[in-house]
Amino acid sequence: MKDIKVMKSLKPQFNKNLIYTRLGYRRNTTRLNQYEQTNIDYLIDLTENTLNIVAAYRIINILRIDPPYIVLEDQTCLKGKKLSKLLTGCDQALIMFATGGQKIIDLIVNLQKENRLSDAVVVDAAASEITDSALDIVMAHVAHNIRPLGQILTDMRFSPGYGDFDLSQQAELFRILDAEKFGVSLNEAFMLTPEKSVFAVAGIGRMKTGGIND
Repeated sequence: MKDIKVMKSLKPQFNKNLIYTRLGYRRNTTRLNQYEQTNIDYLIDLTENTLNIVAAYRIINILRIDPPYIVLEDQTCLKGKKLSKLLTGCDQALIMFATGGQKIIDLIVNLQKENRLSDAVVVDAAASEITDSALDIVMAHVAHNIRPLGQILTDMRFSPGYGDFDLSQQAELFRILDAEKFGVSLNEAFMLTPEKSVFAVAGIGRMKTGGIND
């Protein structure tokens, strides 16, 4: 599949505080009683155990960067000022995605049907954060593999919908990774199913330039 690498059954480490942030809680200002704290922690554990995270990635050469446009070797044209700045000095782009699977969506729907709406919100937030954290595993894996080649990976990654990297660009990343083969679909509004799926782009280069860092 066009040199697409697959990573299955991922169990990423994640920052629980970021889940609380997604829920709108603020450190030192939001106070939870013991029951609320215990219930949220239980739901986060339930989410982690329900997710079946699969990730895939492809490394593709960059032909040229003419901000805000980035042209890849297969003539795919990505657009974004911040993305083009991130990829400045890079020879290649790392295109990646992760999906949490259908079971987590079924869990959220069932909680909603049981009128456990607050619980559904917690699971939704936890699933988003944990699935996104799976891309950290992908980046660490790639960074480890390319370092002996004298290459380095950008610290940051950008996902469609961030800044001027328009959500419509999701269609290009979807095609590059043949994401439908992993049970993911994309609708006319560029939304993904299962919902807990995420695409991102990072850069690979040799020089400490632009977004590249040792």
